Order: sequence, then C-alpha cells, then structure tokens
Amino acid sequence: MAVQRVAVIGAGAAGLCAARHILSRLNRFTPPVVFELSDNVGGTWCYDERVGTCSSIYRDLRTNLPKEVMMFPDFPFDPQLDSFLPHQEVQRYLERYCRSPDLRPHIRFNTLVEKVRPVVMTTEERMTSWEVTSSDPSGCQTTETFDSVFVCSGHYSDPHIPHIPGIDRFKGQVLHSHSYRCAEPFSGQSVVVLGAKASGLDISIELAGVGAQVTLSHGQPRLTFPLPAGVQQSSPVVAVEEDGRLRFQRLEQQTDGSEAAADVLMFCTGYNFRFPYLDGPELGLQIQDHLISPLYRLLMPPAFPSLFFIGLCKQICPFPNFHCQVWLLFRSCSLWPCWTAPCLYRLGSGGRTRPGELCWRRRSVESSSATCW
Repeated sequence: MAVQRVAVIGAGAAGLCAARHILSRLNRFTPPVVFELSDNVGGTWCYDERVGTCSSIYRDLRTNLPKEVMMFPDFPFDPQLDSFLPHQEVQRYLERYCRSPDLRPHIRFNTLVEKVRPVVMTTEERMTSWEVTSSDPSGCQTTETFDSVFVCSGHYSDPHIPHIPGIDRFKGQVLHSHSYRCAEPFSGQSVVVLGAKASGLDISIELAGVGAQVTLSHGQPRLTFPLPAGVQQSSPVVAVEEDGRLRFQRLEQQTDGSEAAADVLMFCTGYNFRFPYLDGPELGLQIQDHLISPLYRLLMPPAFPSLFFIGLCKQICPFPNFHCQVWLLFRSCSLWPCWTAPCLYRLGSGGRTRPGELCWRRRSVESSSATCW
C-alpha cells in the first residue's frame, strides 16, 4: 500500500495527538502537515490577554479535572504538580508533549486553512483525495493534495449567544465569557451572568471576590451548595424592557417575571461548532451550532471516511478521549484508503436485521474480497 499523506488542522491537544501518532508510523505515512492559525501550540490552552483572538482562557482559570484523569495515557504530567492545575501548567504540558517527538518542524504557524475540498476519483473503487487551500500571513495561497484530513480545530472559539428580545435596549456592557480575562474591571458593578455551568459558576465566584454583585441566571435546578455572599441565583433572562431593565422568567409561585437593572450582562452560554473551511452540503453533513451529523462514531462522515473529526464530544475527559479516538483510527491504519461508503449491517442468522446501523466495506488487505466489520 502506498504511503499516505495526512493534513492535520489545528495544533491544540487533539492536533498534536494526531500528529504524534502519524510520526510514529512512518512506514505508513509521510510526516504530517499541521496547519495552525496562531503562532504557538496549545489551541484553547494558549492564553492571550488580548480580546478578540481565538483564546477563551481567562487569567486565573484552573482545571476542573484532576491531572490524573486529564493526561494523555502515554504522557503523564509532572507528579510534583497539584491535581488541579492553572492553565499555564497545561500549556507547558502540551509544549513538552510537542517536543516528544519534535513536532514543531511539521507545524505551519500563522497559517489559515481557507478550504478543504474532496476530489473523488471513480476507478475500480471510489477513492477520495483532499485539496487543502491555505494562506500565510502575507496572503499567499497554497493548494496541496492529501490522502486524508484530521479536523482538530476545536470548538471553543465561536461564542454562542442566545437571542434575547430587546437586547439592543440594554444600557450596560454586553459580553461573552470568551472576552473575559480577569475580574478586577468589574469591581463594584452589578453583573448578571447567564449560564451556570463550569465557566459561569467559576467566573461568578471570581467576580464576587472583587466586590461585584452577581446574579447567576440559569434554568438548571437550583444550586444547593453554598455560594459566596455576593452571588445570588435567579431564573433565566427572557427579555430586556423598554427602560433597559432585565426581565427574568416567571417561576411557578410568581404572578409575573421579576426585573432588575444591571451594569453588565455576561453570556456564559458555550460555543458553536464552526468549520468555515468545510462545505457541509458537499460532504453530506449538517453543521449546526452544537451538532454535526451524520458522523459514524462521531468521527467521520459516511460518504467521506478519510475525513476525521477529533474531539467533538463535550462531556468527556478531553485528552484521553483524543488519544483513544486517534489510537482507534491508527489501529486500523492499514485499511486506509480502502474504506468506501457505509452499508447496512445485516445479521446473517434468523433473518434479523438492524436497520440503519453502519459498518464499513473495505478491500481485505490480504485479498481482494470485500468484507464488512
């Protein structure tokens, strides 16, 4: 089988993991080409105090997962470190990971991927290669051909801001946690934080620590653990009134929703999936705010099984998940690029079927027969 050429988009944790596995299999693959928009590795863990960049990390963020379950299985954190790490230690960890083996010579920094397009060749078997168009800081465009593409550009850079009727009437500051860096500028202000998951709760506690009066607005069951004195809970914001006051959702015992004025409305409402270099309809995919479908095993589109999405899952231990996804793909790397479109899986005995369940038809490495697995 010919040696395969692979493009990796993104030099965050997922992209570095993919590149590391490729470099360990040079009998099957040429060294990877890794496209990275910024000037450093680390992806979302690469802190940038400037607002408006890809970074979503704030100054005092610490991990909410212990390092013992956060590390790549084959690359431990320094055992001397605390379990819950400041983001700087995670960034240093990824930089060390990048050095073993040395991945930097294979990363093109400050490079924007503009288009990833499949080129389908119909021979005895349907084969697909990929044209990747990128541009450097000078604007010079380059188009190259690859046998497969790993999409590792993450999903923590495009803020999700839900629609609130009358938001243009709000007289204070409106921002997303993507633009939050530290608490001090909000000292003494009244802040409504919309969303009470990891970032919303963490930022609310930080704000209360500098004397802000925080209203934690969310639709989850009421939090029962103690919150700082400066944090109170409320129902979700549903509208902004004519006078700029925020109106909250009516609860069962209320005759009307309550209202409150605020200096700041901060959305801690997560991020959208955004892959501007991919044409969803061309790939047979629907790319929505929080969902890409259909994807086999949340990894690959059925019509193009040489395009891989790494790290789309959210409620996971990220680095081990990236490792397992990439390891699974490379465990079967000898099958590339023999995968073709999926077929229905049919059980052979008793006439039982599982409609819609996918498997992959491939040419056997040992023979020319087609098998399903």
